[in-house]
Amino acid sequence: MILFILGFVFSLVIDHLQTQHHLIQYPTQTAALSNMYRLWDTASWLPPTCGASAVLIGTIYPLGDYLWWGQRVNRNNRDWSSVMRCFGGFIGVNYAASKLPWTSSLQVSCTLALISVGLWFWFDRTFHGFMISLTVASAGTVVAYFLVANGWYSFTRADVFGVGSWIPCILYSSSVCFGSIGRQLDVVPEAWYNDGNYNNTQQHFKTE
Repeated sequence: MILFILGFVFSLVIDHLQTQHHLIQYPTQTAALSNMYRLWDTASWLPPTCGASAVLIGTIYPLGDYLWWGQRVNRNNRDWSSVMRCFGGFIGVNYAASKLPWTSSLQVSCTLALISVGLWFWFDRTFHGFMISLTVASAGTVVAYFLVANGWYSFTRADVFGVGSWIPCILYSSSVCFGSIGRQLDVVPEAWYNDGNYNNTQQHFKTE
């Protein structure tokens, strides 16, 4: 529930930021949205979708820790304060995408990509975390393309197939953030890590 609420609320904040800076726009007269209520200045389908995605990502990350290592990720005494710093970086990526005066789309993409990978390096540093975030960014960009193609919303500065080049970076950094929250919430029970069956299974795979 916490992950869903956070995903719901942050989608409102981020979408409001992008809308106010004219990065995205929603059609008002299309059939797709004519009978849908709008929440704040966001389409009604976006917050629950982001909430459900936050739950999924926040669950996959600790499950990845369990399946990959059989132990929790705990570096440098990470706690909720590190999660808040991670979210600060996430907000910074969104602010940079919407507010700063960029000279080219390539400059935006390269800069935000470096910042996003920096978030992963600082707050995660796991290979499976990198791959999960990369998968989320790729799949989310494809979904954004289909939403744009079907007229659900549009980008005012589209770069590739009608989608902003900064979208993968936003999705990647959001995955790192919600994955960090999922780890802090102990989605995977402690008993799983202490289960002897898991260790026996790992040993079985190593000997084959």
